[in-house]
Amino acid sequence: ATHREREVYTIKMAQDNLTAVLYKINDIRLEQRPIPEPKDDEVLLQMGCVGICGSDIHYWVHGRCADFILKAPMIMGHEASGTVTKVGKNVKHLKPGDRVAVEPGVPCRLCQYCKEGRYNLCYDMVF
Repeated sequence: ATHREREVYTIKMAQDNLTAVLYKINDIRLEQRPIPEPKDDEVLLQMGCVGICGSDIHYWVHGRCADFILKAPMIMGHEASGTVTKVGKNVKHLKPGDRVAVEPGVPCRLCQYCKEGRYNLCYDMVF
């Protein structure tokens, strides 16, 4: 694709925010949602890829994943990558055009698992 074709594609994609929304068990809908403005400590991404993982399937089929119970409506797909399009005023480590992978969990960084580098096992992980 030429530079111009990529530019047009980017503009079209930036106007499209197709979202998978889970309302209840077995009730998932594709919806157009408004594109948000990033808050001061956030970035806005143009999504390149979004994966559906095991936890998404558990929410869809069972309404829960382990101790986490569905709070509808819930936007599905948290394993993703994309390109930064806007940054909040406090964001200094990223800029528009940077390609990123999303890590949706925020560990406590204090427990033994976190200190060992196994933050994915943190009991206090927040999504």
